[in-house]
Amino acid sequence: MAQEIAAERNITPHEALLGLVQTASARATWTDTIIATRMREHLDAGGDPLKPPADVMPWLKQSREERKLAATTAKQAVDAGVMVALERRLDLEGELVATVLGGVLDSLNLDPDQRTAALGTAQQLLLEAGSPAGNTPE
Repeated sequence: MAQEIAAERNITPHEALLGLVQTASARATWTDTIIATRMREHLDAGGDPLKPPADVMPWLKQSREERKLAATTAKQAVDAGVMVALERRLDLEGELVATVLGGVLDSLNLDPDQRTAALGTAQQLLLEAGSPAGNTPE
């Protein structure tokens, strides 16, 4: 759902999830306001505070559902934020490796063929380092 909203509104999925959290929280607050108003009326009419009127019961159920939805969506937003941060970190690490490797090769004053061979070796070693033990890419 967040992906569709993100595409429709031209925002990130993370921003879409945060919007969904806000919407679910607002709906929970709205249902709680209805419950509070109805309970106040019930008490003003001499009703028992421990026995809500029957017409409040669906609102209590709706409030619980809205709160569950808000909590679930909030967890998804947190998880998405963690994934975004992890992706950003991996990108930065990749840029760092590329910058250092380029600097080292520049300092060696290699001819183009030697530089290409060195980059090929570096790429192979990086691929092997990223593979599970014993599994080297073909």
